[in-house]
Order: sequence, then C-alpha cells, then structure tokens
Amino acid sequence: MNSVRGSLASIPGALTNFISESASNLLPQNSFTGSDSGAVGSATTNNDDDVSSTASQSDKSYPIPASLVKEQWRLIFTSDANIQDLEAAIAHCRDLVMLSDECSEERRWLVRHLVDLRLSLKELESAQADPLEVAPQVKTVVGHHFNIQRSGHIAARQYCDHCSGIIWRMIQTSYICSDCNFMAHQKCLDSVVRICAHVIASERRYPVDEICPEIGLAAQNYKCAECGTLLNFTLPESVSCFGSNKKAENSWIEPRLCDYSGLYFCPNCHWNDSSIIPARVVHNWDFTLYRVSRASLQEITLFYDKPLIKLEEANPKLFIFLEKLGSVKKLRQNLFHMRKYFLKCRTASEEKLLDKQLSALFMQDNLGSNDLRHHLIQSTEFYSINDLELIEKGILFDYMQKLFNAFDLHIRHCELCRAKAYICEICSNNEVIFPFDDGCIMCDKCNSIYHRVCMTRKNMICPKCVRIQERKNQLDSNNGANDDDDATNASEEINN
Repeated sequence: MNSVRGSLASIPGALTNFISESASNLLPQNSFTGSDSGAVGSATTNNDDDVSSTASQSDKSYPIPASLVKEQWRLIFTSDANIQDLEAAIAHCRDLVMLSDECSEERRWLVRHLVDLRLSLKELESAQADPLEVAPQVKTVVGHHFNIQRSGHIAARQYCDHCSGIIWRMIQTSYICSDCNFMAHQKCLDSVVRICAHVIASERRYPVDEICPEIGLAAQNYKCAECGTLLNFTLPESVSCFGSNKKAENSWIEPRLCDYSGLYFCPNCHWNDSSIIPARVVHNWDFTLYRVSRASLQEITLFYDKPLIKLEEANPKLFIFLEKLGSVKKLRQNLFHMRKYFLKCRTASEEKLLDKQLSALFMQDNLGSNDLRHHLIQSTEFYSINDLELIEKGILFDYMQKLFNAFDLHIRHCELCRAKAYICEICSNNEVIFPFDDGCIMCDKCNSIYHRVCMTRKNMICPKCVRIQERKNQLDSNNGANDDDDATNASEEINN
C-alpha cells in the first residue's frame, strides 16, 4: 500500500505556512456566524470586516470555521497519513469537541470532521489488513465519500469537479462521491474544498426559497465563493524578450453568477450548467433553465425528487390561476381518501394491491424515477421539484387519473370496501356514496358524506353536527339542573 509513514507534526514549515495562508485568504468565504478573530491569528486581522460582512450568508460554506484555522495543521488529514497521524488527529478533535460551545457552528463542524477522521482510520486499517489492496476503495474528504472508479471505456467524457480537467479513465485513477456524484482525479482528492452537497442539503433541509439572492462581488471580496480565486482584471506587464519589449496578454477571470445561490464563482467552479430554479418555479411558475454553479447543481439534483415543497402554503394563488394545479390537487385529495380504504381492506392488504397498482402504472408511464411517488397518496400538501415539472408537462395528471380509475374499480367491486360506504341522510336515498365521488361533499367537523346538492338545500348545515350540538346542550342543561338541586339540598341541610 502506498502510504507515507511520516508524522503530520513534521510537516515542512513552507507547507504549513502555505496551508495557513490559504485558509486566511479564504476566510471571507466563511459562512459560520461564530467566528472569533482572536483565534485566527495575525494573518487574518485585516480581513475581520470582510468576514463579518459575509457571516450572515447561510448559503455559503467552507470546510473549516475561522476560529479553528490555527488548529488546522493538527486536524488536517490526507491520503498519505498513517494510522498514528489519524489517531492523534482524532484525539485532538475529540478534545476540541468537548471544549467547544454546545450547538455552536464550531462543534457542528468538529463533530462532522471527527466522523470523517474515524471513517478514514477504519478504511486505512482495513486496507493494511489486506496486503493485496493497493489503495483504499473509499476515501472521506470534507463530507464526501469517494469510491474509486474502475478503469474502462465510457461513452461520454467526464471532468474533474476540482480542477475541471478531463478524466482519462483508461490511464487515470478517479473517484466519485457516492452521495453527490462529485468526480475528481486521485491527485486532486486532498485539495477538494467543496463540502459534499448531501451535507449542505441535509443541513438546509429545504431548497433556497429566494429568487437569486445576489449579494454582489464586493461582499465576496471579489473572490470565488468556493475556492477563493481572485476575480479581477490584471493589467498587461512588459516582458523583455531578446532585447525587445513585448506585453503579456490580459489576464481576466470571468465572474459567473449562480442563479440559485446568488453568489459569484470562477470558471473552474461554475461550468455554465443549466438547471430549473426551485424558487422561480414556486413563486413564478417559471421552468426556464438558468445557469448555476457545480455545487448548486449537485444540491438541486439531491432536492429534485424529495417532496419538500408546500406549494399551496408558499403560493396559494397558483392554484387559482393554473387549472392544471387545481385538478391535480383534487385528484390527490381523492387518492388520499382511497388509500384509507385500501389500508383497511383485508383483501387489498393480503394481495398488496396498493403497491402493485403504483408499480404497474409507474412502469407503464415511465416517469423517470425509482420512487413510486407514495407521497402523492399519503398527503395532499407536499410536492417535489420533479412533481411540479411533470404537472407542467401534463404527465403527472395522466398518471394520477389512471391511478384513480384503478383504485375506484377495486373499491366499487369489493364487498369489504363497499361496506364502508355512506348514505346521504338528507335525501334518504339508498345509493351508496364515497368521499371521492364528484357529486359529494364531506363535513369538515364530523366527516359525514352528503350529496352536494342536498347540502346546498340545507344551507351547508350538517344534520349530524346539529344533532351532536343539541345533545351536548341537553347534557349541559341536565348537568346545570343537577348542580342547582345539589346546591338547594346543601343549603337546606345548613339551615337545619
């Protein structure tokens, strides 16, 4: 196994200074609010104002808080670290966890880093136990869990997310993150600074709900929000070549705006990828593709199929202006009622009809996801970005309509399900009705089912609720009369 047995404590002074200077230059990109300028050292004194101006931006993240920069050389670990190095880093990180404030950003980063250190130690121990293994199959770096990619021919080219260089898999060893699909050369692993999008998404728990919350290049100190590259225009310099003066070409690093996070990135971190912006869909029903950074693209991809958006709560007017949304909402309410019949039906439970119908129609419509979309029938509020896109295309409505027809066919022909039907007590008709029938309405208080026409004739007053209220008033009056009798008897006994 290729490993260097030297200790991290003996890192050359030049490399240690390079690490400290790199961390100091990237401090303005720190998003943690608990930064302590005194703990950073003199190298970061001039940047305190920049740190405080950007500390409130929760959309930015950097692997190490500002208050822990001085501990970086004792916490850092690379693919060349040995078991003794990792054990020392684990012990030191554990001590810092106990010394940090509870629920602080420093403790959260330290706990995450401690988990990464322990995973790396386990991987290194397992690799040393197997002498035939050349390199660890899994490497943990700033939240990423990198798995080695086997060499072989592939149809499409792949590029390193760190250096943006092409990955020649036939001759180069490359790794891919199992959580966010971050790809990198083996030589680039130790230089990765982007936190895994899965970690960011799990901490945020919800897509950015503001439309391009841009803060400007000045707030970023004219640096890339991810790698800290200076985004500026360098004037040409005079160069002497064989006695003649020639001017070098202008050096211009283009700042690229991410429409999802509102931050500016360098071309290495922003490849002009296009994606749907969740905030624009929720607020404007806009499915136009906008340019986003690589980190934002990976984060949006993780949110894509997760039902997290309460669309009616975020923008209720959409259901008024968009007929397709109102139709989908009505279908979801009907499927929600139908699901209760399937769960209580013994025949449906034994034959697993619910999952079979979902799976059959899912494969038939080829919706492009491995999820059977159980959330569509388990609730009526939450939508995923993919759901909203399929609603715009009209695909989801067709899928749910077929699902409704299949469920309705079983419920109306199953004796157990028909036994749980209702009869409208207003018209006393013997026709059985269900909560999902178009001409029926459910009382919000007692869940009784009536014909909509019958309820309209009764001025939308539920007879069952009236009976319940009368019975309650009668009980209250009886209890009041009993209390008066008890008070009279008690006064008579006192007088006697």
